[in-house]
Amino acid sequence: MLSEVFYSECLFCKQKISFTDLICEVCFNNFERITFSCHKCGYPLESDYIICRNCFQARFYEKIMVSYWYNYEMRTLLKYYKFHYGFKNLKIFERLLSGLCIEDNYHIVTPVPVYISRRLVRLIQPAYYLSKIISKKFGIPYKTLLKRVRFTEYQWKLKRNLRIKNIKGAFECMDDVKGLKILLVDDIITTGATINECARILKKSGAKRVDIFCLSKGMFL
Repeated sequence: MLSEVFYSECLFCKQKISFTDLICEVCFNNFERITFSCHKCGYPLESDYIICRNCFQARFYEKIMVSYWYNYEMRTLLKYYKFHYGFKNLKIFERLLSGLCIEDNYHIVTPVPVYISRRLVRLIQPAYYLSKIISKKFGIPYKTLLKRVRFTEYQWKLKRNLRIKNIKGAFECMDDVKGLKILLVDDIITTGATINECARILKKSGAKRVDIFCLSKGMFL
C-alpha cells in the first residue's frame, strides 16, 4: 500500500520504482561496458586494436582503467548529479563499480579536482564520490593531492589540439608524493588531456607511478 503512495520514477523511462531508487533494472542494464582496450596502457578502444594512439605520444600515466562508454544513460546520470543537484541514491556509483577489480597496491587514491567556481555550481562531484568508493572497497587511503589553480574552458568544447594548451598549468600538487604509487580518479575522459596533465604534475612532484581510473569514456572521440 505504501509503495503506491511513496514511489519514484526511473530517471530514464519514468517507470514507477521504489522511492529509494533512481533507475529501474531495465535501464540500468543499458549502461554500456568497455569491451576493448589498449594492450599496453588499457585505454578504451571501440575495436580490437593492439595499441592506442596515446602510447605513441607523451603520456605521464602508466595504466588507465575505464568501465563504461559515455552513452546516453551515462551522460544523463552524470548531468543529473552535476547540474540538477541530484542527492538521491548516490549508491548508484557503488553499483556501477561493483565489477571493478584493482590488483595494484596504491599508496593513495585521489580525484581530479574541480575549480572552486564550478564546485559552487556542482554540489555533487562524481570524481570525489568515486574516489571514496574505491578507497573503501579496496582499502586504499584517500587524500586530495591536487588543486586546480586557474579557471579553464570546458574541454569538450575545444578541439583536440587546443585541449592540451587549455589545461596546461591548471593544477598544483599540495602534498609530498615522492616515491608514491597513486591512483587518479575522474568520471569521464575525453581525449585524456586533463588526466595526462594531472599525472604530469604528480610525476613532476616525485610520484613513482600514476595510474588512472575513469568511470566513462566518450564514444565521440
